Amino acid sequence: MDGIIEEPEWLEKDTGLWDLKVWHLIFICFSGVASVTIMLCCCIRFRIPRTKQEIEADFQRRKIAKKFREHLACIKNSEMDDMDLQKALERIRQDFLSDTQQAINNIEMRSSMENITNKKDQHSKLGAGV
Repeated sequence: MDGIIEEPEWLEKDTGLWDLKVWHLIFICFSGVASVTIMLCCCIRFRIPRTKQEIEADFQRRKIAKKFREHLACIKNSEMDDMDLQKALERIRQDFLSDTQQAINNIEMRSSMENITNKKDQHSKLGAGV
């Protein structure tokens, strides 16, 4: 023994695939699995929220961000030239308030119309019952 380390014979056997040895195939398979694992971990965010509140908060954030992107898409390109985040938020806030006020007015109008039709129905029933 001149300081030479004997290698296991099974690692040096030919596999019959492109003159590859067993240790070549083991290394190639390990490298492939490691590469796929690294790519998945880098590309996909693996984080499980800890609580139900955190899950709901993440859902709300995504919903708000989606609505914000939709509203930003509605702003004209010429207005976007001098727009920053603060101005965009203010613009979207104004649009939201006007939409909310309009919805409230529509609901009030519908309820008043329903009240009028209900009163007419009650009067007609009273008049028919007499």
